[in-house]
Amino acid sequence: MTQGSKFGYALGIFLICSLPLLGQVQPVPIPGGDVIQPFGLFNQFLPGTGLDGLNADPHGITNSHTLVAMGYTAGTATDKAGNTYNIGTDIRVYQGEYVGAEANGGAGRSKSAKAYGTFVEI
Repeated sequence: MTQGSKFGYALGIFLICSLPLLGQVQPVPIPGGDVIQPFGLFNQFLPGTGLDGLNADPHGITNSHTLVAMGYTAGTATDKAGNTYNIGTDIRVYQGEYVGAEANGGAGRSKSAKAYGTFVEI
C-alpha cells in the first residue's frame, strides 16, 4: 500500500466519521463563571480545594442532565532547550442529555433542541 493510498483511506474515514457532526446541536455554556486575569470571564467554575471550593458546580454546559468525570494533574515539563515549566491541567468529561442551540435561519438565530452527547474539556 502506498503512502498516497494510506492517506486517502485515512481521509475517507475522517470524513465519514465527521458527517454526524454537521447536524450537531451545540451545547450552551453556563452563564457566569470565574474571572481569570488577563483573559476575563471564563464560563467555568474550578471545583476543588483552594479553588472555588468542593461544592462548586463542575458543569460547563447549562440545561444538562449529564454525568461528569474530572481530574486535576500537576507536575513539571522540560522543553528540548532544558527550560522547566510548572504544569497544571483540569480535564473534564461530560456525557448525557442536554438542551442546546440549533441554527435556525441566518443572522445568528437559533432554537432550543434536545440532544445527547459526550464532551471532553482539556
